[in-house]
Amino acid sequence: MADASRASRSSPVPLTILLAVLAVVLAGTAYWLRGTLRGAEELAADRQAAVRAAAAHAVSLLSLNHRTVDDDIKRVLATSVGQEREEYAKSSEALKATAVKNKVVQTGVLRGAALASMSGDRRTAQVLIVADAVVRWEDGRKTPPEERFYRWRMEVTRASGLWLVSRSEVVQ
Repeated sequence: MADASRASRSSPVPLTILLAVLAVVLAGTAYWLRGTLRGAEELAADRQAAVRAAAAHAVSLLSLNHRTVDDDIKRVLATSVGQEREEYAKSSEALKATAVKNKVVQTGVLRGAALASMSGDRRTAQVLIVADAVVRWEDGRKTPPEERFYRWRMEVTRASGLWLVSRSEVVQ
C-alpha cells in the first residue's frame, strides 16, 4: 500500500512537466504558423502590387488625349523607372507633337494581367499584360475609330518602396 500511495503522490509532478512541455510546443508551433502565414500574406501582397503596377502603366501608355497630353505623359513617366522611363522620355516630345497635330484621343482598356515570375528577393517581377486601345481623331476626319491590340511582357522593379515598370517588350 505504501508503494501505491507513493506512486500516486509522485505522478502529478511528471504530468505537470508533460503539460508544460506540451504548452511550450503548442506556443512555438502557433508562433511559427503565424510567421509563415505573415510571410505568405506579404508575398501575395507583393505579387498583387507588381501586377497592379504593370497594369496601371499599360493603361497609361495606351491612354492619350491631345487636350491632356502633358498630364498623360507625366502619368507614364511616374509609373516607370530605368530603361523604360528613359525610352519614353526620349520619345515623348514627338508623341506630344503628333497627338496635338492630329487631335488624337486614344483610350486604353486593360483586358488581363498576370504574374509570370518573381525574383527570390522579391525586387523584380515579370508581368504579362493584355490591353486594347481605341483611337479616334478629332481633326475633322471622317475616319472611323481604330482598334489596336497590345500584348506585353513587363518587368517591374521595386524602387523606393514602389513597384515601377523598368522594361516592356511587345510579345506576339
